[in-house]
Amino acid sequence: MNFIKTSLYSGISTAISLLVRLISNKIVAVYLGTNGIFLLGQLKDFLRLSNVLSGFGIENGIIKYTSEFQESEEELKKILSTSFKIHLVFSLIFSILILFFSNIIAEYLSIDFESKYYFLVLSISVISFSIHTLLMSIINGIKRIKLYVTINVVSVVISAIIMVALVLKYAVVGALYALIINQIITLIVTCILFYLYKPFKIGLLFSSFDFNYFKKLSSFSIMAITGPTCLIISTFIVRYYISDAFDTSFAGSWEAMWRISAIYLLFLISTFKFYLIPTFSKLNNEDLKKEVFKIWKVVIPIIVIITAGVYLLRDIIITVLLSKEFFLINEIIFFHLLGDIIKINCWVLGNILISKADTKAFVFFQIEWSVIFVVLSYFLINAYGFWGVSLAYFITYIIHFSLLNIHLRKLLWVKSS
Repeated sequence: MNFIKTSLYSGISTAISLLVRLISNKIVAVYLGTNGIFLLGQLKDFLRLSNVLSGFGIENGIIKYTSEFQESEEELKKILSTSFKIHLVFSLIFSILILFFSNIIAEYLSIDFESKYYFLVLSISVISFSIHTLLMSIINGIKRIKLYVTINVVSVVISAIIMVALVLKYAVVGALYALIINQIITLIVTCILFYLYKPFKIGLLFSSFDFNYFKKLSSFSIMAITGPTCLIISTFIVRYYISDAFDTSFAGSWEAMWRISAIYLLFLISTFKFYLIPTFSKLNNEDLKKEVFKIWKVVIPIIVIITAGVYLLRDIIITVLLSKEFFLINEIIFFHLLGDIIKINCWVLGNILISKADTKAFVFFQIEWSVIFVVLSYFLINAYGFWGVSLAYFITYIIHFSLLNIHLRKLLWVKSS
């Protein structure tokens, strides 16, 4: 399945997801305001990190090896059973840690309501989403895109309904509960559709543990954990620096700008997740180079058109998606959009590192991005005020993209003899 065909399939899921997110984001923004969005940003960062750690960060490894060995049931059995046990054990361990350190986590998330019951649900949520991630990674690897799309669409719609209902009823507390309840609902949806479509033999998950595949999958865990950890730490630092330098309305507006980015980048992200790693894993040298440039020819015009449209319609988008309370986004949107153009192209190159298990390089580039972004944000916010954070974002991605090209120069820019 080529990149364009995959994009068309994922476009169905994306179109529905966009519509649902537009509606739910609008309601959440109106009812919670900039401070509520700020708190949700904190919880989302925590959940993102929790979901990676609870699965030991082997998602991309599962995609790679199921893609390579989907025709060999014997190898597939080893991969799936080992992956299942890793997800189950690590999610249980991480859930216990959440309960044990619930007071510290509550302080970080600024949770000031009765938290014991909340953290019990959160622990169940982490285990649920870990199993969901495992199943979705397998579907991705064996390229069952229609099932993948169906699960995403149904999950997004149900999650949005729950989010809106709880926000309308309980405001911020409802939103915080909705985020963790939705992870449990997502697994239920996945299991029901698995039962109906039967994409692979479930019994393969319950075979023996294979230590060789554990070692192979573990090499991906470092990459998977480093990526979100660096992103979460850097955005956490910058978000709180913005809050301290100005107030939570500025930090909430910056968080909302990331939400807008997530919405219009959803189409490309969905396609990347399903297509890039399985495809790059099977290609080398000249074939891989051709595939990268073929993807860029499609991606660059699309992202330029999208970001130009978002900028021209920014006032309408802010009013429709959020509320007038988020007018501060106008100060940062221009350079943030420019940064997103480069960001998408960085992701293409980053997936080469993942698909080839180039762990050292991947870790270096994640740390490099985070350090540069935090340092530049500090100096440029002090120098130019609030809009300095978006200038830092843009410059960081210019440096990041340049360094990735230098690292991959032999593949991309040196002519093969």
